[in-house]
Amino acid sequence: MFDAYRLCNGKASGLDGVTIDKYGTHCQIQFFNEILLEYEQELVEMAKSLLSPEFIAVKYRFGGKSQIKAVFGDNSKTIVEENGCKFAVDLLDTLNPGLFLDMRDVRQTFGEMCRGKEVLNLFAYTCSFGVYAKKNGALRVVNVDISKKNLSKGKENFALNNLEGEFFCGSSEEYVSWAAKKGKKFGAIVIDPPSFARNGKKTFSVAKDFEPLVAKCMDISDGILLLATNYSEWSVKNLQTIAAKLGRKILSSGTQGKDFPGAGLSKESSMVWAIIL
Repeated sequence: MFDAYRLCNGKASGLDGVTIDKYGTHCQIQFFNEILLEYEQELVEMAKSLLSPEFIAVKYRFGGKSQIKAVFGDNSKTIVEENGCKFAVDLLDTLNPGLFLDMRDVRQTFGEMCRGKEVLNLFAYTCSFGVYAKKNGALRVVNVDISKKNLSKGKENFALNNLEGEFFCGSSEEYVSWAAKKGKKFGAIVIDPPSFARNGKKTFSVAKDFEPLVAKCMDISDGILLLATNYSEWSVKNLQTIAAKLGRKILSSGTQGKDFPGAGLSKESSMVWAIIL
């Protein structure tokens, strides 16, 4: 059971460039282009009428400079539940409020495979994969992210679920190199980077850095790896190719959940994943 999900997925739902998400008692409306921007107020009123939310945020993600504004309610923060896990959400904090809804299914699939394993959660963001892993009986979970702010939220999510985890603030690539030198092994590893990220003078892009990182993770893996990306130029086939090059087999793969119809038809709806062994 869950109380956070997508209600409108842009073009596939008949509203090109518009997504509407429900986060428990809260709602966010996002515009990825200007096509339907003139109907913003109508969409807000529709959300009020159908969802009776306590808070609504509108986000504009086009034109080179993204913006966020509150259009209804006072408190942008809430707690949502998903398959027995709780997560803190703040619709005004950033464009991404703390939980990626399109990864709900793979969080559950991966979490159930982590029982009795030591888990490494790279590019952890707010540590949702770590929460699922620990909730499903992982022996140990190490969450790695370059952002102190993200890890602080991850710690909050672990606390919400009365769980214990480990948190490393730094580069995922650096952690993997360190773990390899120390002879560390993990029974389950999450590799879910942003399409592009900057760390000081260094950059990471899925197009050029994802496959080398997966290869490095082979040195510290003695079990499953979850490969995931929202890079719009890739499909599940790209992940299958990486697995084949490394001599690994695909256990399961997929894309976004049922509340994300038309996955892959637009840049804002393009997440794919594969669990390999």
